[in-house]
Amino acid sequence: MHKRRRIRPVYVSLATVLIALVAMSGCAAPGYNDREAMLFEDKLHAEFKAGSFSPASDHFSGATGPGIRFSYEYEYGMHFGFQLTSIKNVEGAPYTGIGDPVLNTHARIRGVGERMIGSSDRDTFTLHFDWDVPLSKDGNAPYLRYGFGVGLLSVKNKPDRVFLIAVDNANFPAEDGKPVVRIPSQPMFLLSPSASVRWDFLDSLSLFAEAQYDIASHDLVVDIDADGDKAGSVDYGGLTTFVGIDYSF
Repeated sequence: MHKRRRIRPVYVSLATVLIALVAMSGCAAPGYNDREAMLFEDKLHAEFKAGSFSPASDHFSGATGPGIRFSYEYEYGMHFGFQLTSIKNVEGAPYTGIGDPVLNTHARIRGVGERMIGSSDRDTFTLHFDWDVPLSKDGNAPYLRYGFGVGLLSVKNKPDRVFLIAVDNANFPAEDGKPVVRIPSQPMFLLSPSASVRWDFLDSLSLFAEAQYDIASHDLVVDIDADGDKAGSVDYGGLTTFVGIDYSF
């Protein structure tokens, strides 16, 4: 019987915030329907931020990394741009081998699935569309921004050291020899809704705190010698919280 995964409270909170922002973008946000509250000069924006990643999969633990976004702002607080992020050494749970058969066949090696992953490096490239939601006609007041990104997530997985030792210690047929196990880079489609709170404390400089949820999953492809095949599916999604500065010019 499958053990049902518990939904983490932070994900429920993020979904609630995004729904609330969508609702406010109609008429609930004061001044949203006033042209004066939403009309901005055309600007280019460069964001520099640092983030903390909390994975959806119970196999992985959190990690941190930088991000950068360039965007163009046009009338009514709408933004279009692209973002790059890089989060290294997302640690996997240590492999114990408890309950696993001896890893002396290709099928048994791949049967370990995501538990063979010792750590992951994540790099993303996404196109972003965002909308500003002012909470006041006062230009010095904080405001909200929400949107979404679509693009590519590339994950480089490194096999767990204990897992590789278990494979190396297994007895294989003499004609096969010891196999070389490798996990190639896994590119996949990425969807990333986001929401942030921002404050323009100078004409060209803003501070912000942002929450972004990555939605991505992919088959785990494992190469054994020259033979590549699937070894189950991995959820690479998760929540990243950023803090940073936005420079406009």
